[in-house]
Amino acid sequence: MKNFKITFTIALLFSIGIVMGQSRRESCNCVRLVLDHQETYILNAWTLEDTPSQVITYSSPAIKIKFLDGQLDELSSQTFTPSGPIIDGWQKIAGKLDVPENYAIIEFELQSNGFANDVYFDDIRIHPKNSNFKSFTYDPVTFRLMAEMDENNYATFYEYDKEGGLVRVKKETEDGVYTIQETRSKTSIKQ
Repeated sequence: MKNFKITFTIALLFSIGIVMGQSRRESCNCVRLVLDHQETYILNAWTLEDTPSQVITYSSPAIKIKFLDGQLDELSSQTFTPSGPIIDGWQKIAGKLDVPENYAIIEFELQSNGFANDVYFDDIRIHPKNSNFKSFTYDPVTFRLMAEMDENNYATFYEYDKEGGLVRVKKETEDGVYTIQETRSKTSIKQ
């Protein structure tokens, strides 16, 4: 079983509610994450399984989230698996995440339950149940907008020509990826 584990530790300092993220493992490249106790959150992610043949649903990828107390005893855990249609090779993982009272550590395990297939994860998002947000991806060289993730974690892709002009906009939906705008232009050449 190939698993990648990310651990988040939450420590209260000076008993005044200052929260600091800290990794309990030296090899972990962790980020700070604080979830409100006894609240419900929405988990969204995309996964791709490198399968030799076409499948209807992926069986290997999973995201397991464990809540531990200060003595590293497990308070609760939830496992999320892909569901819905495979869109352009990717399948969505979505579900409600219930946060227990008095947790100290959150462990995320990005799992591959199959031995032969590699799995990939992308666009992992956690947000409160009664909220939504959009996220954006920019080209690191040109700083052009490349993709916009909507409140349901579906992407709108932007494609540009060599001169930097927008030529195509594609929208990801449950039914696949569709081109919703396309522009062609040509500069006349003097002869």
